Amino acid sequence: MLKWGFFVIYLYLCYLKQKMITTAWWSLYKSRQMNLNILRLLPLLLLMGLALASITSCGHGSKEQQDTTAWDYKAPPAMPINRSITGDSMGLIADAEIHRLPTYIEQRPLKEIFNDTNALQLVAAEKNGFKPISSLSDAYHIDKPLIRIFSCDAYMLDDLSASVPYLVPKAAQLLKEIGYAFQDSVRKRGGKAYRIKVTSVTRTEYSVSKLIRRNRAATENSCHRYGTTVDISWVKFDCLDPTMVVSLEDLKNILAEVVQDFRRQGRCYAIFERKSGCLHITVR
Repeated sequence: MLKWGFFVIYLYLCYLKQKMITTAWWSLYKSRQMNLNILRLLPLLLLMGLALASITSCGHGSKEQQDTTAWDYKAPPAMPINRSITGDSMGLIADAEIHRLPTYIEQRPLKEIFNDTNALQLVAAEKNGFKPISSLSDAYHIDKPLIRIFSCDAYMLDDLSASVPYLVPKAAQLLKEIGYAFQDSVRKRGGKAYRIKVTSVTRTEYSVSKLIRRNRAATENSCHRYGTTVDISWVKFDCLDPTMVVSLEDLKNILAEVVQDFRRQGRCYAIFERKSGCLHITVR
């Protein structure tokens, strides 16, 4: 906007020039004196032009504004969404309205509710699962039936970099029932299509040793080695309908209600893992 300042200076100079030409009695001496006065006024005129440009730019500048949206843990501005059933395409729901759903989980920390110890889960894993294997090649020698699981209507598989998507039939059936029960609970309370997200399944001895080096919370006596245990995320869910985005806090509590119901039925054990952001579930 500096051009406005120079434009003001230009108009003033044109005015003086016209006055000098049309005034017959203008003497050479006076002309020189006026020129000196003009030179003295130029710095002042330049400052006036810059000030005008600054005011104009403040009033008519870029229309872009900074995003000052605050992240609220109980009502995040966007939820993850997968546009394909396999979960390969991830994105964010922009400017989504966050909806709240009623929840009925006990009013105490989830860590206190889901406190089944690893030792307790290990007993169930050894009873229902297969003998831990060192590598994937050893899977051919497993004496119990295995089911390979895929992303489906009931749940979505995450990128299983530290585990493989195989479970004993009893655990695979439990996982599917948890997924459908979660979806049914969300819909009955006014929500739409959501899937739970499975972040870890069966691990070999080798993958467990690698995980321990990266994650201090991991243990050598992992129940994941028996094909009986899954981790279900409580911080990320798969939203299949962007027209209805539900509060993350409510989704977490609804998942907790579902898992607690299966615990009360004697179907599973569960640990609430805060650092890993998941519910560690072993079939009974």
